[in-house]
Amino acid sequence: MSINDPRIQIATAVQPIEPVSTRKGTTFRAPVYDASNARRQVYLKLLRTEDIAREALCAVLARVVGLPIAQAFYVYVEPIYVPGHQTGNNDKIAFGLEQEHYPTFRMANDQIDDAVRRWPEALPCGVFDEWIFNGDRLPKNLLFARNGVYWMIDHDEALPNSAAVSDVCNSQILRVLCDGKSEFELHKLRRDALMVVDRFKNIDWSALPNLVIPPDLAMSNIGTHVEKYINFLRQRIEHMPEILTRSLNIKQLDMRLDEYSVPVDREKKKS
Repeated sequence: MSINDPRIQIATAVQPIEPVSTRKGTTFRAPVYDASNARRQVYLKLLRTEDIAREALCAVLARVVGLPIAQAFYVYVEPIYVPGHQTGNNDKIAFGLEQEHYPTFRMANDQIDDAVRRWPEALPCGVFDEWIFNGDRLPKNLLFARNGVYWMIDHDEALPNSAAVSDVCNSQILRVLCDGKSEFELHKLRRDALMVVDRFKNIDWSALPNLVIPPDLAMSNIGTHVEKYINFLRQRIEHMPEILTRSLNIKQLDMRLDEYSVPVDREKKKS
């Protein structure tokens, strides 16, 4: 399987499984063996089936549109390996993301905004978050690796059941990118954001369920949840132009970018 293959892989956790405390509860770090019997180090989250579907779909979509997220796994976990914790579902399956090979860290709150503005993938990631209704990216769900790569993690608050397809999420990354911008700059940002949306429109929706749910995955009801989220996103994408206008806080709706030209340097003009 290609390293860039967006499909979720299936693996089995083995000991030692170590708890990792987070602000949202307990995650686990564990070695797993995938279908080719290769050993990987993975971060595990014990979740309900609906929440696994949410994480899995977001991971696949991010890879499909070329955003940086590690390989995702469905991981079989023996309950005896996690004493005192519920496995999350009757199928004993956790959601996992492969641990980055380079050391990673979360940036401090006072550094994150400047780092995001310098990140080439900031706009695509911000538009993606707005599309999947993820208002929980910064500062804790974007990791920076020592090799200079940013990694997106944790989509457990994306795709909330309470969201309507036309609601504005107010992506945290988009808020950083539009801070201090003039109205004209905001319109340019929206134009570039709509080019990102065009990438989303090119997704092969008919192939997507097979990427999210491998045929040999024995997990009850996950397909129902995946289908619900896909329907939400397919409808929401049609509302993205208006959503981005509101998310970027654009006021002058009738501004046309082609009415503006780059100023000519006066000294060059004289010569």
